[in-house]
Amino acid sequence: MHFYPRHVGDYARDAGYLTLLEHGAYTVLMDWCYANEQPLDPKLVFAICRASSRAEKMAVTAVLQRFFQYDGKVWRHKRIEAEIAKYKAKTEKARQSIKARWDKQKDTNV
Repeated sequence: MHFYPRHVGDYARDAGYLTLLEHGAYTVLMDWCYANEQPLDPKLVFAICRASSRAEKMAVTAVLQRFFQYDGKVWRHKRIEAEIAKYKAKTEKARQSIKARWDKQKDTNV
């Protein structure tokens, strides 16, 4: 996905109390999940956030624990996964519509 809805009011309500480092970590992690359309590999989270200092790593860990769920393999985010599913369904519907239109034009031109 190259775009995702970011509802400022929802974000402020759910994450407005975060520290500056935590806001940065949360934003980077959300952007990565949307861009790659997949959950987070726990081995990569610090690298994704470019977190090297103890404070940065603590911020990443805090964000993961507050907003993501670990399923034993990856860190998942319910809302992100729902938005990605909605995006994929819309894309597939558009693809089917285009295919139907092209198939109809092929039949007409024969």
